[in-house]
Amino acid sequence: MNLSDTAKQLIKELGGHENVIDVTHCMTRLRFRLKNEDIVDDAKVKSLSGVLGVSRSGGQYQVIIGNAVATYYRAVTDVLGISGHTENTAPVSAGKKKWTAKRFFGNIIDAISGSVAPILPAIIGCGMIKLLLIILGLLGVPDTNMTYRVLEIVGDAAFYFLPIMVAYTAAKKFGCNPVLAMTLTGLLLHPDLIALFSADTPVTFLRLPVTAATYSSSIIPPLLCTWVLSYVEKGIDKITPTWTKTIFKPMLVLLIMAPVSLVALAPLGTLIGAWVQGLFAWLLGLSGWLTMGIFAALLPLIIMTGMHYAFVPGALSDIGTLGYDPFLLPAMLASNLAQGAACLAVMIRTKNRELRSVAGAAAVSALTAGITEPALYGITLRLKKPLVAACIGSGIAGIFIGAFGVRSYAFTSPSLLAIVQFIAPEGGMNFTYAIAGAGIAIVATFIATLILGFEDVPKEDAAVGEMVDGLPDGETIHAPVAGEIIPLAEIPDETFASGVLGIGFGVRPSTGEVYAPFNGTVENVFETGHAIGLKSEKGTELLIHVGINTVTMQGEGFSPCVKNGDRVREGDVLLRFDTESIRRHGLDPTVAVIVTNREDRAAYSDGKIIIKEGVS
Repeated sequence: MNLSDTAKQLIKELGGHENVIDVTHCMTRLRFRLKNEDIVDDAKVKSLSGVLGVSRSGGQYQVIIGNAVATYYRAVTDVLGISGHTENTAPVSAGKKKWTAKRFFGNIIDAISGSVAPILPAIIGCGMIKLLLIILGLLGVPDTNMTYRVLEIVGDAAFYFLPIMVAYTAAKKFGCNPVLAMTLTGLLLHPDLIALFSADTPVTFLRLPVTAATYSSSIIPPLLCTWVLSYVEKGIDKITPTWTKTIFKPMLVLLIMAPVSLVALAPLGTLIGAWVQGLFAWLLGLSGWLTMGIFAALLPLIIMTGMHYAFVPGALSDIGTLGYDPFLLPAMLASNLAQGAACLAVMIRTKNRELRSVAGAAAVSALTAGITEPALYGITLRLKKPLVAACIGSGIAGIFIGAFGVRSYAFTSPSLLAIVQFIAPEGGMNFTYAIAGAGIAIVATFIATLILGFEDVPKEDAAVGEMVDGLPDGETIHAPVAGEIIPLAEIPDETFASGVLGIGFGVRPSTGEVYAPFNGTVENVFETGHAIGLKSEKGTELLIHVGINTVTMQGEGFSPCVKNGDRVREGDVLLRFDTESIRRHGLDPTVAVIVTNREDRAAYSDGKIIIKEGVS
């Protein structure tokens, strides 16, 4: 299945075009807003090619892709027929959801992540330029050098104009006019307003005091202003006649929102930001090593929920005002490298070639690029014990990092390649401590993974497409699912093991896809989706039964890709299934492959069904 087909299947599993409100993406995830999330089967989405996992958080349905997310995003937007962010404003069929504290805080996280994620490329790009300037300074390049000064301006650009970028992305998120939002936020950065704040005379508007504050590098003030703007704009739109909207609507919006923002919203946002910074500072001051250790240990779980974006405004604000981040990025250094080290241990220890390849790629992604979703969803969460080991290693490294007060001087996802972000412009031991913390995270996690071990994915004795059988007149059967082939008698079910249904073998699956082993017809797709009956062009009838007693799952975790009567070609995907879902139900995922109409001429030998020549 190519990428376009996968995107089409993904939209189908999400309820079709009409269920998608909008879609954006961050560094590793497609972030959908859906009218009704309840109709989506997570198991079916996770079974799609390239999907590492899913997460429901803050009103978003997040599909975790990994490094290739931008490519998938383009394919999805092509299928949806859009060129980027879209809004489907049809009413939500599920009705208005009940307000709860969980939903309230979820919406806050959703607003922050939806507004911050799109601007991260600019922040990371400028952050890397700041790292380059630190390196140039260490090499003796003076800060008076004209090239150095221009690069310094480039590195500061995204941080200085951060509020305007946030206003744009927040306007997209809240559904209001992006240009008005940018104009309103631009007011907070206007040089003349800054000059008024610097003067001795207090600034007022209609005798209301305007609090003097610095809004460059801020996130919460433009978020608050844009959120309120979305309601004001809708209200004015309702009360103004159609013929006046072009002229008077923008003017009325600005006349209302400018003073409200200056007098109330922007100062309130500044206070909230200061409170958050103060909270982090208090926690680190109270017991820095313990706070950092706990936070670093829990960070993989926080990332799984998408709640790590709630800490981004504080980190960006600290870098913009203090020049460094003492909390989020140092913790991410420990967590990112711990995930990579866990995957490295899995790669070395596993006997499964496919798992070794996936673990190796995930380790490289986490260790060198600081992107951990492939590691988290593809390896550590899947195998469970490596995730525990990563939390242990990250926590130990976090204790060290917190004890020595390690700081990050640029905003980029910490990794071995980006570790220069911990070089302090004024020098000192910060970089040395960061390297030591990175080493602790890698070594502690690697050892913990080897000690705790993990349940290895069975070695692939047969790969999809490997010949298993020769049939009359040159017909062949290929293994329908990748995994370890076992004799029929070893299938943990008496009905299959006894051979009463026919001759065949079992497969302990290493993937969740069943493929057609020959050209033929789909005779029967069981109602619960756990088994399929096929008939080859030359009459051989084959039963493919996924799992033992999986009929009790009532279709959960199974996604048939064909229906009764369909013609299939060798290699077509017949069925997708979730082995983890099967195991969660306490069931065995072994796949039974049975020839049901050749009993007199069929025999099993060395992983193959051999059918002698004869008349059907």
